[in-house]
Amino acid sequence: MDDTAMGENAKRHTHRMTADARKRQIVEVALDLIQKHGLHGVTMSRIAAEAGIRQASLYTHFRSRKEILLAALDAIYDRIYASRMTASSENTLARLREICDHHIELWRGLGEKHHAHLLLEFVAGAPGEGLRETLAAKHLETLNEFIQIVERGKEEGKIPPHVDSERVAWFITGFAFAGDVSQTMGFQRWLDPEISGRWLDVMFASFLEEPESGASTASDPGQPPGDAS
Repeated sequence: MDDTAMGENAKRHTHRMTADARKRQIVEVALDLIQKHGLHGVTMSRIAAEAGIRQASLYTHFRSRKEILLAALDAIYDRIYASRMTASSENTLARLREICDHHIELWRGLGEKHHAHLLLEFVAGAPGEGLRETLAAKHLETLNEFIQIVERGKEEGKIPPHVDSERVAWFITGFAFAGDVSQTMGFQRWLDPEISGRWLDVMFASFLEEPESGASTASDPGQPPGDAS
C-alpha cells in the first residue's frame, strides 16, 4: 500500500472512531507492542502503523510517547483493580486471601497475556524517564490499599487487633511480585499448589501470630521494614 492509500485508509478509520475510542485503541496498541517488543520497542511510528493512522495524528490524542505509556500503565492497573473486585468473603483477611488465589488463577489462565511481563517492562524502565517512578507510586498506593483493608477488618472485629497491617501489605505485594517474575520467566512450577498455595498458607498463618515482646514495626509503607534511617 502506498502512502496515499495509507493516508486515505487512516482518514476512514479516524472518521469512524470517536476521540475516546481512538485513545483507547492507541493504548491497546501500545500494550500489545510492549508485550511483543518490550518498552524500548514501542515507538511512535510503530504505534501509528499498528493503529492505522498517521504518526502526526497521535499528537491529537497524546502529547508524547511517555504520555501514551503512562496511559498504558493506567490501563494495566485498571485490570489489576478489577480483578480484586472478585473477592466476596465477609472476613477481611479471607478476602485478601481470595485476592491472592484469584491472582494465581489469572497467572494460570492468561499465560503470556498476563500483565506480569508488562509491569516488569516498566520496572526496567530507564531511571529518570518517569515510568519506573510512576509505577513505584502506584505500588505504594496498592500497599496503602491493603493496609486500609486490614485496618477496616480490625475496626469490624474480623481481624485481631495485634495483626500488623503493614506487614500483611508488604507480604502480599511481595508474593505477587515473586509470582509475576516467575510467570514472566515461564516457571510453570510456581503454579503448583504445593508451592504458591503453600506459600500463601504459611504467609496468612503468620499474620495471626502474636508479636514478640518489644517488636517494632515501620510506620511508612515507603520505607522497607527494618530500615530505621
